[in-house]
Amino acid sequence: MSTANPGVGAGLGWKRALPLAAAALVLVATAQAAGGAPPAPFDPKDPALLCRGFDGKIGRSAALRELAAGFAADVHLAQAGKVDVEDELDLFEKLGLMEGHLMIGKALLDAKMQSDALPHFGHPISEIYDYIKPLFQARNYPQFDRELRDLEARAKSAPGAPATEAAYADVLAKIDGLRRTIPASLINSRGFVIRGIALMMEASADDLGESFEKGRIANKVEYHDAMGFAQYADRVLTANRALLGDAAGKIAGELQFALSAFPSLAPPAKAPHAPADLKTAAERVKELAK
Repeated sequence: MSTANPGVGAGLGWKRALPLAAAALVLVATAQAAGGAPPAPFDPKDPALLCRGFDGKIGRSAALRELAAGFAADVHLAQAGKVDVEDELDLFEKLGLMEGHLMIGKALLDAKMQSDALPHFGHPISEIYDYIKPLFQARNYPQFDRELRDLEARAKSAPGAPATEAAYADVLAKIDGLRRTIPASLINSRGFVIRGIALMMEASADDLGESFEKGRIANKVEYHDAMGFAQYADRVLTANRALLGDAAGKIAGELQFALSAFPSLAPPAKAPHAPADLKTAAERVKELAK
């Protein structure tokens, strides 16, 4: 998995058939800014990109820092001193990465591909959770590591059970709740959402690259990471079409190209597109944020 998971708006449904999932799968439509003092910044001592080769390292990519810096000037003066755009975009991205893993894990479970699914239920807790852990107290939000571990255990022991479906929906609801601590001035902003989509597309491109060996897809876990992140970015777009206005169609075209790199859950022997092509598509989306 690699750094690069989104903007959130109304109506992002993931498993509409599940009543419990409705709240979980709606990305922030009426986000409320966290009260009190501004959240403490969170940034690891190791600035390495996110868990390349499963090394468990996570941080802020140069792309994230650049996108945040470019957007900071657009934040209203009324928010000056209260909002650190880089912190908020970082959280936005990391929660997207977490959800992208869970999305593809659930899709693989539903396809009866349990062995392929299990890493994606483990990665949110093993690779991402500790990074965002300092934010729970800073944002006065309850931790949900036990729920993540419980979901992982259920995916192993009872992948098709109703209780596993409910645990999945509950985890998504808790992730969404933490996302709601991002100030509304950002989460409902066209520029912020576009940057989030671009970061998820870049994560997808990076992980597709990590799946390659001698020009062929050799690592299914990284292929599925990349697929989940691209699918998540597409759902963010769907949820925010009204907000994105005339940029939505252009972003949709870039995302359809990115998604065509993942024709099936079973990786093709030869990828339809090179990772560099997906990276270029992400760059074109970034340009729309300016």
